[in-house]
Amino acid sequence: MDTLAVFRSRSDALKISRALTKEKIACATVSTPSSLKVGCGLSVVFPKTVIETVKKIILRENAASFVGFYPR
Repeated sequence: MDTLAVFRSRSDALKISRALTKEKIACATVSTPSSLKVGCGLSVVFPKTVIETVKKIILRENAASFVGFYPR
């Protein structure tokens, strides 16, 4: 797992993590690296190969606090 999805809201990070798990996408909720200086402190990490699917899920789940994707 090499890509972080960063959020401003902990609840959005957890909501997306649950949605990815439901879709059987390997993911984990992790602390956002302080070097990024962005977000609420929680990010979802997942394989870069599924980034397009993750984008669709973020839109579908209306995760308005999504900041962006960052390499891990």
